[in-house]
Amino acid sequence: MMAWWAVLYTLSMLARYEPAAWGKLISVDDSQHAVPIERLLERTVNHLPVLITDGIVEVST
Repeated sequence: MMAWWAVLYTLSMLARYEPAAWGKLISVDDSQHAVPIERLLERTVNHLPVLITDGIVEVST
């Protein structure tokens, strides 16, 4: 969970404080990193809710 948080926090800080660099990173035409970033964010949307739910269930039992 902490690894996911660290990655997402870093990406969010980059997007917020360095929007020009973020725009270059996610430009599919100009950056080799755009597709891996997109895949990471898609995986996050699918995986993180399950991970959070599992953590809540584990703590509550």
